[in-house]
This record gives sequence, structure tokens and C-alpha cells, in this order.
Amino acid sequence: MSDESPHPALPESVEVLVVGGGQAGLGMGFRLREAGIPVVIVDDRARVGDVWRDRWRSLVLFTPRRFAALPGRALPASTAYYPSKDEVADYLEQYAVAHELPVVTGARVSAVRREGNGFVAETSRGAVRARAVVIATGPFQYPRVPRVGAKLDDAIAQLHSSAYRAPEDLPLGRTAVVGGGNSAAQLAVELAATREVTMVAPAPPWFIPERILGISVYWPLKLLGILGSPAESRISHYIHSRGDGILGTEAKRAARAGRLALRTSRVVDARPTALVLADGTELEVDAVLWATGFRTHYPFVHIDGALTEHGAPIQQEGVSPVPGLYWIGLPWQSRLDSSILHGIAADSRDLLAALRAHLGRAARTASARLDG
Repeated sequence: MSDESPHPALPESVEVLVVGGGQAGLGMGFRLREAGIPVVIVDDRARVGDVWRDRWRSLVLFTPRRFAALPGRALPASTAYYPSKDEVADYLEQYAVAHELPVVTGARVSAVRREGNGFVAETSRGAVRARAVVIATGPFQYPRVPRVGAKLDDAIAQLHSSAYRAPEDLPLGRTAVVGGGNSAAQLAVELAATREVTMVAPAPPWFIPERILGISVYWPLKLLGILGSPAESRISHYIHSRGDGILGTEAKRAARAGRLALRTSRVVDARPTALVLADGTELEVDAVLWATGFRTHYPFVHIDGALTEHGAPIQQEGVSPVPGLYWIGLPWQSRLDSSILHGIAADSRDLLAALRAHLGRAARTASARLDG
């Protein structure tokens, strides 16, 4: 971080390369720096925190400030109880500076390959070799839009939630928000203030109260040990089977008051001005906001045995069967809370132990070869 240019130089080699400079990559970088292991973090964005700055304008985390911090540094006391996306972005930037994390921005990774007993990553700023690689780009890079959207007339505005910034991005009129998660609920409520909105959820939404007896729901979840439950535990399996829970009941209240229409069905087809639902009905629309998530895709990972045939990471608690390759920031990676900032502390701590063991074995192997 001592380089005065906006883009610090990318070294030719390093012990550990972390691909992705969002919260997962920074948390992993902190652990490695703390352990004295040379690390470089590469990110394709111009500025640390841009992964949050580039989201919709009104976005507020559904996790309280206490549960939105990375290891080694709390959010500033001035941060709102439920931090805004810009507060999180600034926090990540300050976090990198405070811990002197070697983040190389503006470096898009096009390929990570095996080379000998290590790896080489090709980036837009040159190549870098590493003994170990941690993929921290997360699963939210490639928007998933149902193919039926192509059947809608060109006059029907369509956006994926990742491209949405504010209500004025969509024309006034009959708007369908397709999706059943937190993003769909937040955006449906926001849009319903200025237009007729129908939220189309594939299953009955699971609304979770933000507070229980005046206390954030996260506190009893933490105190009862549920928040950090192992991904394979019975309680985690139950919660996973329920699908994405929607924290807060604002959308539920809006539906009851008639300010928002809520339909439980899947979009299975479309005609020029309407979505066709699985229940046989049609929904006339002037605009569609697809809050339909993202597809798992890591086109830059060119390593045999790293991905399934469908492109998903092959990993157990972040550890790949490929020696020296690791993942962090995946939903349900190790624990129930792996998908939120709170879980990065534990996941990065566990991965550090695995990384140290691997680097130790690699060093002993190299020493034995020299002795031989």
C-alpha cells in the first residue's frame, strides 16, 4: 500500500494469491498478513469497496452493524445500525488501509493455471506466480435471467437486479419483480411507492422478523449457536431446505395493505406483453425486474479437478481437492453464516490453518529435493 500510484505494481511471484478484493478476499488477506505469510490480493475494480458502491442506491444491509464486520476491525460507531452499501464500501476501503493489505486494483484475472507445484495467474496487469491461490470472487458475478425474457416485446423494459440503481431506471407502469429473496422483497417495496408492482416468488416467501422482543433476531441466533452452525448440521439443513429467508416483514405488510401484489408461482413462459406463470395465469407487464440470482461460473479457473461439469467449485469447507487451491465467500461454505460478512472471520481462520499446512508441506518437499 506504500506505492503512491492508484494501481500498485503486481509482483512476479508471491506465496499466496487471493483473487477478489471484496470482503472475503480482504478478510483472508488480513489472516495471511497477521500470520506473516506474503500475500497479494488482485481485484478487477478501480477502488476497494466498489463491489458495494456499484449496487442499487437505497441498498441497506439486513445484518446489523455488529454482524457486518471483518476480523480485526469493527465498523465505525457512526455507521447506521443497518449499514448502507456506501458505509460498507468505505469500511472495506478503510480496512485495507488500516491493515496495510497489498491490494492490486484494476487487475482482471483471465486465467489461473497449474504450473509445476504452484500456480500462475494471467491478469490484465501481467502474470503472477503463487504457491497457493484463494478464489474470493464469490458466486454473484454472472446474472441469471430466464430465457423466456427474450420473448417479451422490445417495448417491455427488462433489468436484472445487479444492473438496477434506482426506480427511475424503469418506466412507470405495471412492473413485475421476479424472485423470492431479500433483493426481490426490498426492490418490490421500493418500486411499489411509485407504480403498480407484483412480486412473483417461486415459493411462499419466508418472512423473518427483524426483531424478537425488541432485540435483533441475530442476537438470539448467535447466543444459541445457530448463526455459526456447521453447514452439515441438522438446523442448517432445515434452514437451507426452506430457501432464502427474507429478513423483515415490510413486503408482507405492503402486500396485506394492498400496496404490493404478491404472487406465488414460477415464470415459465412469456408472450410479447405478459409473463406466463406456472399456475396458468398471465401477468401483463410494462417492465420486469429480474431478481433471479446469479449462475455459478468461474471461466478463469483453468485447473483440472477444480470445478464440477456445471462450473461449480469442488470444495469441502473451502478446501479444494487440488493441492494449494482454496475458496472463500461461498454460501454454506462451512457454516450457516458463511454468506454474510460475519462468517468470514471463522471461515478465513479455518482456511489459514489449511494454507499453513499446505505451505509447510511444499517447503519441506522443496527442501528435500535440494538435499537430494
